[in-house]
Amino acid sequence: MTKGRITLRGEAETRALGRAISRAAQGGLAICLYGEMGAGKTTLCQGFIEDRTGIAFAASPTFTLLAAYPGEIYHLDLYRLESTDLQEFGIEEVLAPDAVLLIEWPERAGAALPEDRLEIRLAPDEDGRSADLSARGLRAQEALGRLRWPQ
Repeated sequence: MTKGRITLRGEAETRALGRAISRAAQGGLAICLYGEMGAGKTTLCQGFIEDRTGIAFAASPTFTLLAAYPGEIYHLDLYRLESTDLQEFGIEEVLAPDAVLLIEWPERAGAALPEDRLEIRLAPDEDGRSADLSARGLRAQEALGRLRWPQ
């Protein structure tokens, strides 16, 4: 299931999409963010985290790999990951039934990615950036069906 292409005109709209996805997502969901450096992955995560926790600025866990937030929200940044074996990081522990896992650079996870996941592909375009959303699995399809955009 795909939502189609969404045009995002700047950082504020990218954060707003993160907030909208937060309202649509339920526990047990992995949200995978693809895109080059500067595509807006962290900005979208910040909108999601702010909506769920009230924390206005959440830094990307590039050096620590994983950041945990209240309400069982986990932000995983795999940019510096050299191994494709996420099991050593305990991915199965953070993707509990009530948890949401935000994953930047998911392509580095290989086969360790959860099968049920929402995939967001961010890319710069002539209007700012675009986001292509697609669902793999029932939870992701349900979340995509609940997503209201534009707000």
